[in-house]
Amino acid sequence: MRLILDPWTDRPAVESLWRSLETTCRPGYFLTWAWIENWLATLPVGTTLKLVAFVDAHGPEAAWFIGERVVFHGGVIPIRARFLNATGFDEFDELTIEHNGWLARDPAAWPLDRVIAALDPGWDEVVMSALDAELAGGSTRAVTTRTVACHVVALDKVRAATDYLALLDGETRAQIRRAQRRYAERGELRLEVAADLAEARAMFDELVELHTAAWARRGQLGAFSPYLRRFHARLIEQRFAHGEIQLVRVRAGDTTVGCLYNLVHDDVVAFYQSGLAYESDNKLKPGLVCHALAIAHAAERGHQTYDFLGGDTRYKRSLATDATELAWCTVRQTCMRFAVEDRARDLLHRWRLAVARVA
Repeated sequence: MRLILDPWTDRPAVESLWRSLETTCRPGYFLTWAWIENWLATLPVGTTLKLVAFVDAHGPEAAWFIGERVVFHGGVIPIRARFLNATGFDEFDELTIEHNGWLARDPAAWPLDRVIAALDPGWDEVVMSALDAELAGGSTRAVTTRTVACHVVALDKVRAATDYLALLDGETRAQIRRAQRRYAERGELRLEVAADLAEARAMFDELVELHTAAWARRGQLGAFSPYLRRFHARLIEQRFAHGEIQLVRVRAGDTTVGCLYNLVHDDVVAFYQSGLAYESDNKLKPGLVCHALAIAHAAERGHQTYDFLGGDTRYKRSLATDATELAWCTVRQTCMRFAVEDRARDLLHRWRLAVARVA
């Protein structure tokens, strides 16, 4: 039996169903009720969002959230779009849910094509962001528009090596050790982990301040819009006591090197955001130093993975031991709207080629 639930008016039923599936399939943190509840609590009430769920005689089978809105391709062509576990509005979706997907009691019974087939009619396009690549790989309908590396540190390798830096390439290892020596000239280089909610709040505020200042120097706003700051402040308040939020600060003497904000779930420490104290001396490497200490700490605590989440940036490649992929996918109906769009795109491409030849 299929159920369509409104998360605003049917919240108890939505929570009960989601929690039931969560205990069975053990999703990543972005699909736990802890994250989902905070998401729903911080979205404007009435945002066009619904829970699609299937239930049989044994209980919930599968569930996922679908956002709905009309978007305009090329600014003119209206497309009835659906969004997996997202609203379709950049202001809210900049949360960047990763390791996206759906909950299913028997994952093999719920491939992507079945999830798409279960949606209500009346859509032109379904957009799915940051899926684990294997979820998209078996689909006959989904088109992968881009893939992004997801670099991780396998912490059992760190424990086996006893010295995390020994796992890194020579250049990265030398950069970190040189930076550590320079920081140590200011006093003891140490990792501080927030022990209570008050410390977590203070470290988060310092992280946001450092992050915003660093991006301002580049003429950009950074990641913490008013909505994102409100979302994460509430998440920290609600989930710190459950051991799911890790805020750390690295200091050299009395000087802050940087702060990291991590999500902890199922023996995975997922790096979400940082605030780093950049200085004119480019050999100090605050990001590398902070992550090296946080990774060693995670290994000592017995966690299994330090997940850098999506992004193929140099520092993530340098610090990781392994990598997976995240995929951004779309499924489109066969309809005149897309035929018009494709024809317009082709004509524009031809025109640009013609202009380039004349020039």
